[in-house]
Amino acid sequence: MEDADAATLPAPPLDRLDRAELDRIHEASLHVIEDLGIQLNHERARRLFVAEGAEVHEDNVVTVPGAVIEACVERAPAQFTLHARDPDKDVTVGGDGAPIRAPAYGPPNVRTLHGGRRRARLADYERLVKLAHVEDVITCAGYNLCDPAEVDRERKHLELFERSLALTDKPVMGPTNGADRARASMDMLAITVDDPDLSVPYVTGLINTVPPRSVSTKMLGGLLTYAEHGQPPIVSSFTMAGASGPPSLAASMVQTNAENLVCIALTQLVNPGAPVVYGVPGSNVDPRHGSLAIGSPESALFVSFAAQMSRYYGLPARSGGGLTDAKTVDFQSGFESMLLQSVAEFGGVDFVLNAAGVLESYSTVSLEKFVLDCEALRYLDRFRRGYAVDEESLALDVLAGTDPAGHYLDDDGAFARADEPFYRSDLADKRSHRDWEASGSRSATQRARDRVERRLEDYERPRLDADVRRDLDAYVAAAGPATD
Repeated sequence: MEDADAATLPAPPLDRLDRAELDRIHEASLHVIEDLGIQLNHERARRLFVAEGAEVHEDNVVTVPGAVIEACVERAPAQFTLHARDPDKDVTVGGDGAPIRAPAYGPPNVRTLHGGRRRARLADYERLVKLAHVEDVITCAGYNLCDPAEVDRERKHLELFERSLALTDKPVMGPTNGADRARASMDMLAITVDDPDLSVPYVTGLINTVPPRSVSTKMLGGLLTYAEHGQPPIVSSFTMAGASGPPSLAASMVQTNAENLVCIALTQLVNPGAPVVYGVPGSNVDPRHGSLAIGSPESALFVSFAAQMSRYYGLPARSGGGLTDAKTVDFQSGFESMLLQSVAEFGGVDFVLNAAGVLESYSTVSLEKFVLDCEALRYLDRFRRGYAVDEESLALDVLAGTDPAGHYLDDDGAFARADEPFYRSDLADKRSHRDWEASGSRSATQRARDRVERRLEDYERPRLDADVRRDLDAYVAAAGPATD
């Protein structure tokens, strides 16, 4: 084991705000909460705040004392363990390690190399979960990896979550859009992990606000249900600067922060100390087209903001990862995604959602891009590890044993003694042009298609006890459609 003090320095966080600027955003956010208010379209949520001295105004707009918000946020933990069916795949959300990564979330369309763009189907969902299971850099299998067209809307949460629980033993995300859906996910989870009380965090759930300054009845129902059961909601204000938020990035960030703080405070009023994640999937619109621009430099600034603001409050952070507005797997999809992945990796984000497969501003998922994004993450992980600088790695004997204008290619011993083997990509083509041309001049996307097929061939369904499988199937079969 090399001496940690002899290694290169850790990659620094990509902070863009100083302490005074963070304080200004916090104070401006409290002004929004105390004086302008947030619309909470859920009676119980309003009652919880009223009991703490809040006031309810016209259209369910609630103003809350800033001291109440601050006290609640302080109760939330800075990190927690998200447990998997396989304990070896448990992950820590928060802290100084590499971020937890989950795949695409919610795209209604699928694009494949040979089939083009079409509506997603249930078979696509199953393939995506299997890919998430076999790709080592994906550490949370997610939920709603695509939105299958043939599944009944009121039973979608049952069909998708059942497959997530059965097809992978990694940590998962679950349905949140309504208390009924959230309660069903708690029931199904309890069956699968054989823990009726859900004594530890097993599942995260995405809670989206409705900017500007509103949260829906269904999302609040999901938030409260997850918090009651000690399962961490990922609170996320999806503000689009210039559309659902002001065109000023700073003002949009204030609005985002205010919405997040109110929802985070609610989790602590329901269950003090319950885990919760501070999320910012914000971006801007392109004023030329009025279209969402998640692959923009401004989107990367929102990622950095999420990491800094979460550290300011002592909370785990969530943001997007492999985001792009490109319509297909091309150079645009690569450079936009790599920018966002890099800022998430080195900015201090703890939970990266949409880390693999995203195209077309969240509306499409590509299996080929899924594996290409995973390869990009391996590149970033290798950069994160750095290299040793000590007596052994400086290898003065190797330097002395090679003549000027010579080379080291024949010194197998030197390579064997290297502190870490050079990274070898199985997907990027490093051969000569002659060899590449002789083997068919195939593009990265074509090679990714082969990788997808190999990954799915390698997939082995994780073990699930027969009694658990029977009980889970019986629950799904007996469950009625969601009513809230």
